[in-house]
Amino acid sequence: MPEMYEIYEKHADKYDELVRAEDYQNNLRNLLHETVNWRDLSVIEGGVGTGRVTRLYIEQVASSICCDRAQHMLDFAQVALSEHEEKLKFLRADNLNIPDLDGGFDLFIEGWSFGHSVSDCSTADEIKSVTDILVHNATKDLKPGGVVILLETLGTNLDFPGPPHEKLNIFYSELEQKHGFQMKKIRTDYQFQSNEEAARIMGFFFGEKMCQSVLKRNNAIIPEWTGMWTKTI
Repeated sequence: MPEMYEIYEKHADKYDELVRAEDYQNNLRNLLHETVNWRDLSVIEGGVGTGRVTRLYIEQVASSICCDRAQHMLDFAQVALSEHEEKLKFLRADNLNIPDLDGGFDLFIEGWSFGHSVSDCSTADEIKSVTDILVHNATKDLKPGGVVILLETLGTNLDFPGPPHEKLNIFYSELEQKHGFQMKKIRTDYQFQSNEEAARIMGFFFGEKMCQSVLKRNNAIIPEWTGMWTKTI
């Protein structure tokens, strides 16, 4: 299994194979559109990856600036979302260093990327400091009444939701207790063609232990839990 950042730098196609299998029941799409009226919004998206989240809203919005630290991912997303190219701008920028975009945006969204910044931290104090930076970067270019939506994992191939490790537990607590975000939990299960395909694809991204765990389920549908944290500025 490649290292996580190696996947983002070199294996966008395999990553996209994974994320396109996620949320086969459209629970996330439905929740996003129940929460926000996306029509004609101007959006900033952090950690766009291959456009997994962008595809859920792009038809309704006026524009989106899509940021990612990996040019490889941005190049893939630009092709994958080419039918909406008139609405999109792609910007190479890490979540911790999103440049000032002159304000006036309606919404900031990120999916499964802030958690990576937190997971790189070594101590609880560092996690709290990084969380402050991430929240600042998510809010700094929004106009009054703007909305922040953060999507992060609550567990993969697990029967019950919860932070997968203590670093994310601290991060989620900071979002809710210090920064005033509200959280909802949903199922965003994966559906593959077969159990063997599920093990191959998920094993590439998550490792051999995940591969063997998926095989033991003997099922093409693999549980995934997602948290959605929202805040109005």
